[in-house]
Amino acid sequence: MDPLQAKLNLQADLDRISDTIEAQGWKIEPWPLEAPRFYVAMTSDIDRESYTLLHECGDYPDEPPSIKCVNPETKDPNDSKAWPRCDGFRPPPTADLCLNISREGLKQLHPTWEKDPRLAWDRSGNPIWRVLASLQDRLNDRTKYHGRNQ
Repeated sequence: MDPLQAKLNLQADLDRISDTIEAQGWKIEPWPLEAPRFYVAMTSDIDRESYTLLHECGDYPDEPPSIKCVNPETKDPNDSKAWPRCDGFRPPPTADLCLNISREGLKQLHPTWEKDPRLAWDRSGNPIWRVLASLQDRLNDRTKYHGRNQ
C-alpha cells in the first residue's frame, strides 16, 4: 500500500476517536501524523506505570500494525524496562507482542490465526481503535498485567 494512503487512513481513524484518546489520557506523537507510524503513551490503572508503544502501520488498515514497547526517551525497543510484565508482551531479547492485534503475532508467530475468524485481523470499522483499546484493557487487567519488567 502507498504509505501516504496508509497515513491518511490512520489519521482519519484516529481523528474519529479523538474523544476516546483524550478520555483515556493517551498521548500520541507526532500529532498530526507525519507518516503511518506513531508512538502512544498509555498508563496502567493498576499501578499508574506508563508505557510508550511504537505502532508501525505501513499497510493500514489492510494489515495489523507492528507494535513494540520503547523507552520513551531513547525510543529503544531493546530496553527491557520499557516493557510491562503482561500476557502477550514479550520483552527483549524477543521484543514483540504475541497478540492477534500485532503484525508479529498474526504474521510471524501464529500465521494460522488468520484462518480463525475469531483471531484474524479485522480491517472493518476502526481497527486502530480496537488495537489501542485492547492494549489498554490488557494493561488494566489484574489477571494479565503484573507491573513493569525489570
